[in-house]
Amino acid sequence: MTRTLVLVLAVVLLGLGSARSAERAYPTNIELLEEAVAAAVGRMDMAPPDGRSPYLEIDAITGSEGVWLVENALKERLLATGWKVKARPAAPDTTASPSDFLLKARVTDLGLIYGKSWRRYLVTGKMVERIARVSISYDLVDRTGGNVVVSSSANQELRDEVPASKLASLSDAKYGFASPALEKSQWDRNVEATLVLAIVGILVYLFYSNKTAS
Repeated sequence: MTRTLVLVLAVVLLGLGSARSAERAYPTNIELLEEAVAAAVGRMDMAPPDGRSPYLEIDAITGSEGVWLVENALKERLLATGWKVKARPAAPDTTASPSDFLLKARVTDLGLIYGKSWRRYLVTGKMVERIARVSISYDLVDRTGGNVVVSSSANQELRDEVPASKLASLSDAKYGFASPALEKSQWDRNVEATLVLAIVGILVYLFYSNKTAS
């Protein structure tokens, strides 16, 4: 009876530990961040003023290593809302039309972090929460007199859950702002050590029990 209970326990520990869920595709870290940026930009008040020239320049966007994500999303949104986006000249343009507008933006937060982590099974199946977030402050300036037409900000946070075993393949070292390190908690380390010792002890017990019985 005792041997049966031990064997069942070993099967539960090893069986649950090796169970695997159905494979599915997860967005990469940078793709999840792109989704967050697109959602934030989608909330920005961007409609061209009625009866005015739709030509607009984007000032140099600053504030983060990943500002190019915001620049790309902004250009797409501006064109979709009816703006005619002009390239920003390297030197001040004294011949610009007085009806032109200027968009000044600053990325105050942009990045991806790992949140809580937990195990679906006793040994394996560790899941990790990813949090992609972005905050953009912006001013839409009427260049006729330098008046600010719109001054606001847009924020977005997206969360999902992925297997810890996939984190390496979903991150990319060239995007430092989207490739955080996953730190193992002390509790996690203690649980793993305890489970390993328990499994080893069970296997050793079964080995010698079988030799004695034979």
